[in-house]
Amino acid sequence: MKKTVTKIALVALLCVPALSFASGKSLMTIVTSPNPQTQLMSMVLSVKSMMKGAKVNILLCGPAGDIATKGSKEVRLKPKNMSAQMLLKKMIKKGVSVKVCPLYLPNKGKTKADLIKGVGVANPGKMAAMILEDNRKILTY
Repeated sequence: MKKTVTKIALVALLCVPALSFASGKSLMTIVTSPNPQTQLMSMVLSVKSMMKGAKVNILLCGPAGDIATKGSKEVRLKPKNMSAQMLLKKMIKKGVSVKVCPLYLPNKGKTKADLIKGVGVANPGKMAAMILEDNRKILTY
């Protein structure tokens, strides 16, 4: 009996990582484009991936960092009259991690206080580790 329980426990332990890997889809969206259409499409695909169960992380660099700042120009696009900022805020409320690259703020003359609620500054080491994860897809815009 003891051997049977031990075997069942061992099989269960071996199956748990396999199950979590199967359901553990991750997406890293890296946006650098200043183009409002490109920015919005990056947010649309990130939202859709999140809705399909992916864990989404967003990194905004260069001109794309502007969409994460308070008072940034919001460009609403057809057909749904939506902006990249609107979807970004929606994802933040749903728990998506959004970071600006560490070069963005000092080179724009801004501080963390200029970022919208829920946006942080990326740690290069942590971002590199996420990018290298086996089960992570990476979209760049």
